[in-house]
Amino acid sequence: MSGDVRSSGLSNTTNADGTQQLRIERIDARDVQMESNFGTLRAAAAALSNVTVDLRTAPPSAGLPGRMRELRVGEWRLEGARVEVPIIRVPRPTTAPHGKWRMEPLGAVDGSMHAGITDAHWMFDADVTIPIGSGRIDFDRATVEHIGPDSSMGISRMGVYVDAPNGRTYLYLFSATHIPGATFERRGALFARRTGSRGALELRPFAECWLSGTTMGALATGIRDMLGRTRLSATLRLGDGVMGNDRHRVALGGRDQGRNRIELSSGESGEAVLRMHDLSVIGSRLEVADYVVETGPLSATLSVQVTNLAATPVAAMSIAALTVRDVACLRRQASNG
Repeated sequence: MSGDVRSSGLSNTTNADGTQQLRIERIDARDVQMESNFGTLRAAAAALSNVTVDLRTAPPSAGLPGRMRELRVGEWRLEGARVEVPIIRVPRPTTAPHGKWRMEPLGAVDGSMHAGITDAHWMFDADVTIPIGSGRIDFDRATVEHIGPDSSMGISRMGVYVDAPNGRTYLYLFSATHIPGATFERRGALFARRTGSRGALELRPFAECWLSGTTMGALATGIRDMLGRTRLSATLRLGDGVMGNDRHRVALGGRDQGRNRIELSSGESGEAVLRMHDLSVIGSRLEVADYVVETGPLSATLSVQVTNLAATPVAAMSIAALTVRDVACLRRQASNG
């Protein structure tokens, strides 16, 4: 770690049970740079206030350093930061290792997704718009515009499809017999090509089932190559609630105040950018090795850029400003040392 670091208000006490407690009223750092096997962190400024560290000291005969039992930070501020980490492709588990996922904010997400496809399977460029309201994609409202008669999107028991002038093309094929959140198309009349409804998809139950390890299906043949020629963008506003599982989760809040807005864009260059305006977290929990990290309220404005998607992706997070309060890093079973 490098940078200009200053601290004030230091004190150290030793308790009767052999534990030591270090207190620091404030730590200020500028031009911080940290490198590790996990990635790099650079920040223009960082500040921590009301820091306490509890240590369990080892017996002198053991010849071992003390172990941290507890770390608490009253407030942590970060400005002008950039974090770069490689993305490791980890196979999705076939079962949920730490309980079912909860994706409550998807139940109220609003916004729209747009895709510009160049020389797609339909032999012409296409502009696709998919509105999302109250966490639901209504395929009757989705549009596929191009030269000539427009196409339409829908969802059947076989998968998600596009009906184009040259016939039906499936984008995603289902392998599961039950698709949570799906309402399948309904035909308007016997042998009619047009449907009475093209179906709908509730995002929260679909995402929760997929993240919990259920195999839903796969992209149809050739669609992955088509996505490489697709420009994607989305503007979304998340709802409130918990995202995560038993070990790792965050609770979002502030929807009524216009918080937690997302902008997503990607192009044909193998790069994707996600911008999150006014991120508002009520609380979070993360389990790492022998420690549990919990926080109180968190607010931030940040963006995440992913490059080199086709080969070895690298994610870079740019943080304009971040404030997190009531940080606690606790060693599990601390009472046993």
